[in-house]
Amino acid sequence: MRVGHQRRFGWIRLGLSLALLQSAFIQTAGAQSDSAPGGRAEMIHVLEPSLEVSIQGFEAKIRAQAEDLPGAAAVLIIDGNVRPLMLFGFQSMADIRPITKSTIFQLASLSKSFAATAIALAVNDGRLQWGAPLASLLPELNWSDARRGKKLKLFHLANQSSGLMPHAYTNLVEDVVSYNNMLNRLQQVSFVCDPGACYSYQNVAFSLLGDVLTQATGIPYAQFVEQRLFAPLNMQAASVGRATDRIDQLASAHVLRDDRWAVVPRNQRYYKVAPAAGVNASIADMQQWLLAHLGLIDGVPHAPIAELQSRYIANEPADNHYPNDHRISKAGYGLGWRVFAFSGVDGFTHHGGYVRGMRSEMIFHRGSKSGLVFLTNSEPAALNRLSLAFAEWLVALQNAETLAWGDGIKQAPSSLPSGDL
Repeated sequence: MRVGHQRRFGWIRLGLSLALLQSAFIQTAGAQSDSAPGGRAEMIHVLEPSLEVSIQGFEAKIRAQAEDLPGAAAVLIIDGNVRPLMLFGFQSMADIRPITKSTIFQLASLSKSFAATAIALAVNDGRLQWGAPLASLLPELNWSDARRGKKLKLFHLANQSSGLMPHAYTNLVEDVVSYNNMLNRLQQVSFVCDPGACYSYQNVAFSLLGDVLTQATGIPYAQFVEQRLFAPLNMQAASVGRATDRIDQLASAHVLRDDRWAVVPRNQRYYKVAPAAGVNASIADMQQWLLAHLGLIDGVPHAPIAELQSRYIANEPADNHYPNDHRISKAGYGLGWRVFAFSGVDGFTHHGGYVRGMRSEMIFHRGSKSGLVFLTNSEPAALNRLSLAFAEWLVALQNAETLAWGDGIKQAPSSLPSGDL
């Protein structure tokens, strides 16, 4: 059965049950209780008709992206208004359990935004300093170049400017190699530049943020994230690690085989590097995460979150992560986030994630109070094009004077070593 026919057959089988469940699956921020932790106190106002029509057009693009996938979930926030959750397909093609607002997806590298935010809270608490030398925080580590190793700071780990060979030992994450074994091998990794001098994406080295956080606070990394992020933001299904206690809500991973989506075992190897790729969450959770990073709800201090979204290191075009597009400029990395300008409009913040059979995308523009999260239990090609389509559409709204916004975040906080590049 081909992909399109397979999905249509599944929908026919679900039929009436999905219709009956629709009201339970779709929520808006206006329906949240004022007393709920992390909930919005105000009701969502009615949008201008022209903006509503435009939003519905973009929602059609989201549906088109999800049409032939096993399952997907999305949330769109425009001008501070939360649109109804968009839920598509199945948690598993094997038994066609429908995707719900509580279905749990692996976020993969989107997990980095949680690690950077956790460090930002510890800095805000006075437990850490972004400029602290890594040698003083984790003195047991050895490096191939002692001079460069002494220059490494906490800040460099979070903004992917350690200077180490890009993706150092990511291959070992996929192998049967323990996290501690990988750390012991870091002394064999060459530096390609001084710390802070170039962009160099990492998973293993980035995960040292969890070790630093545990040493500074005395709280295990997963517990800190659960207590300081998930609980205050009312992220009820979110977890760090294997999430076996909610196995019935976990989306199955799917890959294409002979033009069909096939269920495959979930890739659990990246839980070894939890700060880099170990968070699981539902679309309802990610709605809260998006609201928090737009500064629209309480639960965590706004200032530490805002400073993550500045540009601290620039990307070379070859490391841009995005398709070749002349409208993309000023691409770089913040703290746990990618950042870029689109068609001359600065302030777009983004990260995606991938493990076998799972993809995630989150993009937002704080100045316009707008953003998108898209989660799927499959491997659509070039999913980051949906994020760029969001940026294109949002800029068009501004150019048409349909949506007004500020300039976004441009200046680095004075407490950090460098500013907007």
